[in-house]
Amino acid sequence: MDKRGCMITYPVEGHGKNTIKSAIRLGANKIILMDEDESYKDLFTELGLITDVRPIIKDDASSVVSSAAGLISDAKKEHDDVSVLLLPANPIITTGVYIAACMEKVKVLTPVSDVEMKHLAIPIFPFANLNENEIFVLKKIMEKEEIGARNLLDIIKKECSKILFPEKPGKVKEKSELRYIQRILNKLEKMGLIEKEKKGINFVWKPSSFGKLISGREERKKY
Repeated sequence: MDKRGCMITYPVEGHGKNTIKSAIRLGANKIILMDEDESYKDLFTELGLITDVRPIIKDDASSVVSSAAGLISDAKKEHDDVSVLLLPANPIITTGVYIAACMEKVKVLTPVSDVEMKHLAIPIFPFANLNENEIFVLKKIMEKEEIGARNLLDIIKKECSKILFPEKPGKVKEKSELRYIQRILNKLEKMGLIEKEKKGINFVWKPSSFGKLISGREERKKY
């Protein structure tokens, strides 16, 4: 693994020098561009910076999130320090890349002043703090599109009961299991990732529009 840093950015016309100064300031020796840009590549090569071009999919916001998250995840395997520089690009690209960076828990910067080269460290959204169990539940709701708590519990028991309920079989009563699932569902709802809807006498859970957007990160795992 490379001990030096890696900076990822989407190239924007007129911001080449800004990007280079940012990379030097961060101690990065490699820059990954999320789109082809010969002027960027030539400029970086002249200064001895390693440049890699890995285009992201820009069909829609979910595609941006999914492909950018995959790129960031791969970079984390190769470098100790990975950061994302957000330049003023298309809003869909900027938002999607930001969400991907939050989900992968990497540092996000954006230039505040070209003259003074000040940067703003953007905070990571709260959903980046989801644990493994919560991500699994969110993923299953995305896959099923709507599901009740009891059906969700059945899926969990079949697919990852050891993760959610590490106790020995028979030690956890179903009521306790359902309460645990309900706590996760309530947390995801408060974060705006899922929505509750009444059907008959029961409630079902559905992904929210925001939840569908960030679930692009999970979709990439299927391929």
